[in-house]
Amino acid sequence: MKKLLITFILAIVANIVFAQQTTPNAPGETVIRNKAFEKMPEHPLAPAEYRRPKDYVPTLYKMNLAQISEKYSADTIKRGRKAYNELLKVNENGKWKPNGKSIDEHKCPEWFEDLKFGIFIDWGLWSIASWAPKRENGAMYPDWYELRMYSNYTNKSHFWGFRNYHIKNWGEDFKRDHFIPLFQAKKFDAEKLIELFKDAGAKYVVPFNKHHSGFCLWDCSYSLRDTVDMGPRRDIVKEIVDACAKNSLKFGFYFSLTEWEYPVLDKDGKMQNFSWGQLKPYSPEMEYNASGKIAVNDYVKEYLIPQAMEFINKYSPDIMWYDGEWGVRAKELGCYELSAYYYNINEGKKEVAINDRYGIGEPDEIAGQFTKRKRNWLRTIRGDFFTDEFGDTSERIDPAKHHAWEACRGISQSYGNNWQDNATNVLSAKEFISMFVDMVARGGNLLLLVNLDGQGAIPEVQKQRLLDIGSWLKKYGKAIYSTRIVAPFATKEVAYTQSKDGKTVYAIIKNPKAKNVLKVSPKANSNIVEISKNKNLAWEKADGKIIVNLPEEFIVDNLPVAVEIQVK
Repeated sequence: MKKLLITFILAIVANIVFAQQTTPNAPGETVIRNKAFEKMPEHPLAPAEYRRPKDYVPTLYKMNLAQISEKYSADTIKRGRKAYNELLKVNENGKWKPNGKSIDEHKCPEWFEDLKFGIFIDWGLWSIASWAPKRENGAMYPDWYELRMYSNYTNKSHFWGFRNYHIKNWGEDFKRDHFIPLFQAKKFDAEKLIELFKDAGAKYVVPFNKHHSGFCLWDCSYSLRDTVDMGPRRDIVKEIVDACAKNSLKFGFYFSLTEWEYPVLDKDGKMQNFSWGQLKPYSPEMEYNASGKIAVNDYVKEYLIPQAMEFINKYSPDIMWYDGEWGVRAKELGCYELSAYYYNINEGKKEVAINDRYGIGEPDEIAGQFTKRKRNWLRTIRGDFFTDEFGDTSERIDPAKHHAWEACRGISQSYGNNWQDNATNVLSAKEFISMFVDMVARGGNLLLLVNLDGQGAIPEVQKQRLLDIGSWLKKYGKAIYSTRIVAPFATKEVAYTQSKDGKTVYAIIKNPKAKNVLKVSPKANSNIVEISKNKNLAWEKADGKIIVNLPEEFIVDNLPVAVEIQVK
């Protein structure tokens, strides 16, 4: 008994050291404190719904990784190879080829640039805990809780004492996959949620179908780690897909290309750990962090690509939203092959879009691209649309050199539900709308994070902001949807868009006053019209500027106001 106890303690220590040394960073979360903490921070006790339920006994899936492998690996490998060979045939005979040159020739569909506003559903196992350490500025990532919970880091780190928080609220014996039985989706109602998004003015929806732990929200035949075999025993994705179709919203497939752990078999049949793109020895901790995963020989060709192909063929997403790519060369991830397949099977049927998260680029691809902050990824270099995450690619988002792009962020700093979010770090309705119109004026879409709680309910403050923007878009959507960029794009006071034919410019006045200066001139004998009430406004030229008068009725609530100006 004593020997077993010592072994258990050593395993815990080894795991903590491992986590401190090898934990990858979310791109927006790399925070080194200028001044080290003098002592361990006293992290809070979470509300009851975000800590370990009374009398909860941690349990895992009924089979361990070896048992799963013995029962399922041979068939999964065979099916995976068959699917991969089908992909090779499709790509060999199709228009689109699995290389950067061919992928770069694909154009972003017009519908993507027309829609402007989408919803990113950040929801998964991490939502049970719903916590990340507070920051004054910058992004917080509660959706990395499952990885962070194993380490206390160092006193110079923003995550100093992270494991102490976990122990305080969940217990030292509580491992990552002990969250799975608690993920019951008891309050998740796809129809009501999608109806809310539609009321908010959103035009497309991208759920976190598979985040970095590899837990799938759909019925996946290449894994037992999904919401049908575990947790709520429901195909969450199908519910969302059906609700989107019912409400005429586009649907996107968020898909992490890498996973924190994945069991693979070497040539001798011995289990290894394919962790975040690197092969490492098997560790007993994998039983607590990768339960339900079926070991294969080749992570990309027998699991990743076949898994994505199955999803594409089953649910026909309009968008492929890759993630988890920034630590591995693009050529090693299989996404060129997968992208070509996705384009080819949809060619002539419908227009589709893929983002820019392909992985690390080759030296000639990234040379001279990032000058302010050194980057080696292909974000903002390759993709139908580029992505920006709290400014991580902002230096390359230039409206004067327009390429379709999308900002993904929430109304707070948090990626994933954070029970600490409150009025101090949540955008007001005015801030939210002003941020959104600036993105549109610079040629971008907003993919707004909606962070559901552990059981799938939307927090009230997020619901309210969605209703705020929905109310505003009902009045002023004409200045947003299906518009295009026009100089001077976005100034401190006004965001500008224009109709596709270039005949009409829309000026969205972010801080409406009685007199407002615009940097655009109407054509001769035309009117400037307030959009929501189709009311002609008084205006004049003075010192080469256009000054528009807004009556009190349009400035009383202090929210942005959009006006229409005929310029041709």
